[in-house]
Amino acid sequence: MPEPDRRHSFETFLDATHHVKTIEQLFQLFVAEMAEFGYDRVNFSVTRDDDIPARFRGFGLINTYPEKWRTLYQSQNFARIDPVLRAASSIFSPFLWGDLGRMFDLTREQVRFMRLAEEAGLHHGVGIPFRGPRMQIAGVALACSTPGTRPEKNIDLLVAYCGQLYKTYRKIVSLSSAPAGGMAVLSVRECEILVRIGNGRTDRQIAQALSISVETVDSNLRRIFQKLEVPTRAAAVAKALILGLIEL
Repeated sequence: MPEPDRRHSFETFLDATHHVKTIEQLFQLFVAEMAEFGYDRVNFSVTRDDDIPARFRGFGLINTYPEKWRTLYQSQNFARIDPVLRAASSIFSPFLWGDLGRMFDLTREQVRFMRLAEEAGLHHGVGIPFRGPRMQIAGVALACSTPGTRPEKNIDLLVAYCGQLYKTYRKIVSLSSAPAGGMAVLSVRECEILVRIGNGRTDRQIAQALSISVETVDSNLRRIFQKLEVPTRAAAVAKALILGLIEL
């Protein structure tokens, strides 16, 4: 049986994330995609990100771990000893749970914790932490419910999926937390114009590239300023980038 085209799958996922409108839709999409790769246990957390409101941060924003394990984790306050959590908050690269014993001097309690996690149905675990330019801290933990599963081993590919999850989550949260009437979604044409402005193009160059008049570029810019509530082109590009509306 031929291996699935993982690159094509990621391109499909990438396109799908551009169309989701809610956090729930994003989470359902990501969980379904990870299940296709053999990871049916997912935990997504954002412990710190000053660019989004506190109500959208927390541990286990996605948590498909077994209910019994979640209850035990909370009742025993396992967060104080969890080596996966420790690794995610102290290193900058993806890691396998199976390597934690070589990365840290695990205590007997931590070794027992990892054994209990396996008994609860968390196998082949992978941790993917994220750091941002302003000390944002987030991460995704992936695991399999059965030890015999052969999940996706391409860590770089998993990082790409998880990175797109985090990026899209921040975009949705930024949009949903904007003041009422404060911002509307930009049109495709408005985004095209902003991207070109961000890349240093003049109005005439933009008009030629998009086969429109300079006057049309100007009218689009006025709408952009109104939607984003900014006074200048530079401010419009900066705000659109922060909100994830465009990429340069």
